[in-house]
Amino acid sequence: MLIGITGSRGVLGTIISRQLQDAGIAISLFEGDITNRTDIATWYQQQAITHLIHLAAIVPVNIVSDNYKKAVEVNVQGTLNLLEVAKQLNHHPYFFYAGTCHIYRSSDKAIKEEDPIEPINLYGNTKYVAEVLAASFIEQYPLPFCVGRIFSFFHDSQKVPFLYPSIKKRLATEDLTKPFVLRGAQSVRDLSNAEDLCKQIIQLVKKGSTGIYNIGSGKGSTIKDFVQSLSPVPLNIVFDAQEPIQYLIADTTKLKNELA
Repeated sequence: MLIGITGSRGVLGTIISRQLQDAGIAISLFEGDITNRTDIATWYQQQAITHLIHLAAIVPVNIVSDNYKKAVEVNVQGTLNLLEVAKQLNHHPYFFYAGTCHIYRSSDKAIKEEDPIEPINLYGNTKYVAEVLAASFIEQYPLPFCVGRIFSFFHDSQKVPFLYPSIKKRLATEDLTKPFVLRGAQSVRDLSNAEDLCKQIIQLVKKGSTGIYNIGSGKGSTIKDFVQSLSPVPLNIVFDAQEPIQYLIADTTKLKNELA
């Protein structure tokens, strides 16, 4: 088994690379540009990759919004490039695609894989378009293919503008005796430690699982409760009670059954 990884410099990619190496599993990190098929072909040809974990993407919502064309090139076309080149190989590698919970419609109940799709932002839109096009591609050129729809996570290696590092920075620099203004305070998220999510991804890959799986904790927490849990002192959290509440909680029944 030789696992190729795109997006290895990101939070999940770094963790997965380390966890695989700790388990004694050989990895090959893609250092090229996934919008360049020549880079991909060279990588495939130089390595006998048996499994591919595709994590590379432009993720921050604000960056995607500011440069949507580039996000489409990377998130959508980059994914198709990896598949197009893979189909030309004598041996088709197993393909894990890192999707996102941002494609789902908000629901106050745990979301199942077959529940309604309604991307909540442009980032979610690019990831869902890539997922749909990849599924269509797989029908024509059979490759073992798995989609992991990843729910929210936190990790010490994350950087601003993601929620966890942004809150940590505020807690370290603001006067916590004053009102702590928080946007989206009442929204509910499925928040997991990234280390746990990566272990689940590796389990799916090692098993060769195919299909679509929600990857998360299966538990919901309001943003304000999560923020309070990070604070060394009680906070006077102030928020707009009229602000729309979004719910994104994973139903992980399918994942648990697969990994049981």
